[in-house]
Amino acid sequence: MKLNKTIFRTLAALIIIGAFAGCDSDDDGGPQIPPPSTGGDPVDAPYEDPEGLTVTNRYDGYPEGVYVRSFEMPLSGGQKIVGYYAVLDFVENPDLLFLPQFSAGKKPTKYFSDCLAEGAEDPFLAVNGGFFVMQSPPRSYCLLVSDGVVQSRPDPYEWTGPSSSPYQFFPVRAAMGLMDDGKFEAAWVYCVADDAQRPYAFPSPLDNDERIPSFLPSAPTSKTPGAELWEPQQAIGAGPMLVRDSLNVAEDSYYKEVLHYMGQGINGMGRRPRTALGITRSQRRMVVIVCNGDKVQSSAGITLPELGDLFLRFGCVMAVNLDGGGSSAFVGREGTLLNGISAERTMPTAVVFAEKK
Repeated sequence: MKLNKTIFRTLAALIIIGAFAGCDSDDDGGPQIPPPSTGGDPVDAPYEDPEGLTVTNRYDGYPEGVYVRSFEMPLSGGQKIVGYYAVLDFVENPDLLFLPQFSAGKKPTKYFSDCLAEGAEDPFLAVNGGFFVMQSPPRSYCLLVSDGVVQSRPDPYEWTGPSSSPYQFFPVRAAMGLMDDGKFEAAWVYCVADDAQRPYAFPSPLDNDERIPSFLPSAPTSKTPGAELWEPQQAIGAGPMLVRDSLNVAEDSYYKEVLHYMGQGINGMGRRPRTALGITRSQRRMVVIVCNGDKVQSSAGITLPELGDLFLRFGCVMAVNLDGGGSSAFVGREGTLLNGISAERTMPTAVVFAEKK
């Protein structure tokens, strides 16, 4: 009896397959039947370490859905890039938290320990935040949103241009945000004066470009073409955008987000320590990368275009650069620096990653 059922099921399957095959186009080039749609949101493949990196350590003890590694990448002339990364899958573990932090000024390890002491969440990772002015206390000049409230917003800047006269410019810079639907989103953002300084997203950095040079004559507004109110629950800004729609846009964005500063900025084409965030196609998996430089752990540093390429290896469709240089810090689950820098900077923003208790 079981054998007869098996034969029947096999014949039925063959009949169904034959029926679909009969719907194929004729030799005269008739219409094709498209494959069935999987529907729903894009999903990520199970995580695997990307090719082309030499993983030097796999760190244990992290929550489910979190993969932490150190790595090396060879360069010509015997040099190398040494870095650290964390992959956080918010689908695999819905209890993971992305927590941008704002304060009068703390070191990254202090942001971590304070989060731990508060006891509401279990922190396991922290990195530095966006750009700031090194004064006492340090002053943030990048966007930070916490629990839907804008804690820090970028201001217009005074810049001494080629004529040695002050020039005000209005950079539209990249930010990474966690939206109401639980997905991450990268955008070019400006806080507009005509709508209570709320952040608006734009389809590009608009008309700034240091290479020409050309700058916006006035600040963007909520009426600027393409402007859309941007309302993340959590967000951290800096710039430039490294990856946009799976394309490396680091070099172009570097100049259009006004980060070169006539060679006095973040040295985007040079090798420096860097920190950045990326998201994959599901928009629910985040990649955090910190690369050393300045010969820390014998690392030569990384350029912004190289960093963009690195995120593409992880399958990222969007990526945003944060502060770098002496600010780059990677704090592991024990609350200690993993990336070997000798001293931490006190900074007004950071990002803590935690797990709900």
